[in-house]
Amino acid sequence: MAKKPASLEAALGGHTQPVPQDTAEVVQHPATQASRPAKPQDVKLTVYVPPAASKRLRLMCIEHDRDLNSYLREGLNMVLEKYGQPSLAEFAKK
Repeated sequence: MAKKPASLEAALGGHTQPVPQDTAEVVQHPATQASRPAKPQDVKLTVYVPPAASKRLRLMCIEHDRDLNSYLREGLNMVLEKYGQPSLAEFAKK
């Protein structure tokens, strides 16, 4: 069995087309560089709940026109308050 060529150039037998030297340069508009979104200050956490609780929370989101995160943050604030810790808003200021 013949050995495979080591590179594409070797496979083509040295018959490659010259690469043009005058290529276009990509320049970004200054406004796009300055408007980069900042890194999020919040950290993602995962919570495991029974399927029935998940369904109830999703229904509450629809009924009260709120997102799930707002309910979870409200619950975390209640737990932090119960144990004498600063609220999530106070952590965000730091």
